[in-house]
Amino acid sequence: MATPKFFKDVNNIQYAMSANHSGVTDYVQIKDYFRQMVVRRDVFAEDTIYENYYINNGERPDQISYKAYGDEQFYWVILQINGITDYYNEWPLSYSECEDYILKKYGGEKGAGEIHHYETVQVKNTEGSELLPAGLVVPQEFIYYYYPDDSSNVQLSSLPVEVTNREHEKRVNEAKEQIQTLNQRYLHDYVREYKNYNKLSPSQKSEVDISEIF
Repeated sequence: MATPKFFKDVNNIQYAMSANHSGVTDYVQIKDYFRQMVVRRDVFAEDTIYENYYINNGERPDQISYKAYGDEQFYWVILQINGITDYYNEWPLSYSECEDYILKKYGGEKGAGEIHHYETVQVKNTEGSELLPAGLVVPQEFIYYYYPDDSSNVQLSSLPVEVTNREHEKRVNEAKEQIQTLNQRYLHDYVREYKNYNKLSPSQKSEVDISEIF
């Protein structure tokens, strides 16, 4: 992933790594990327600031930056407007990486195939109105009783379906694939404002909780 020259303008933060029993703190200097800025969604109510984007299998932020802006260095903008500070946990894994993660987390194929939870299936009446939405997490013994229409004397029932650990983890990963990109026409305004934001913001210094020392 490319390193944008922009970060030379980002403030540093003295990050507290540890402290000894005398209370002397060991600091390391890092870029204060956690001080994020997001464009207010009500500023340009009549225009499109953000655009929906679905991350392709194994696609990285710098690749999306190149596709959206013709320059890979603006990957940090994509991460910021989506509130991503922990790339390794908040960015979607590739299909193969997700499968490896599942097998490792659940101890192999057997664990991956075990039931994670039960959830409802969608139920509609004869007029097409939804009576029960799909995807509600329910106990295994859950049963939903309903009449298909107001004139029916026949009561029907709907049972929940099981969702395996593998299915659950893939859903979690797939949910991360939908992000937003900043409309290209606002990109340089965003970069300029973020630079000004950093210039006006005071330097920060973190501390170690005294309770963590003893």
